[in-house]
Amino acid sequence: MIHGRVKCYFENKGYGFIEDYDGREVYFHLTAVEGATANDIAIGAGVSFDVITTELGLEAFHVRMLSALSA
Repeated sequence: MIHGRVKCYFENKGYGFIEDYDGREVYFHLTAVEGATANDIAIGAGVSFDVITTELGLEAFHVRMLSALSA
C-alpha cells in the first residue's frame, strides 16, 4: 500500500489525481475508490492505494479514503 493525498478531483468526470509522498501524480477513477461516493472525496484527504503502470501512466486501484488528518 502506498499513501498520499487527493490532489484534485473532477466530480463531473469521475476522476482525479493523487499525489503520493514521493511527489508522483497518480490517476484514479471513482470506481477504484472502495466504499466511497463522489461526495466522500475531498481535496487534501489522505488515501492509501495500490498502483499499476498503464500505457497512459500510473493508475491507482484499491483506493481507500483515510481521515484528512491521518495520512
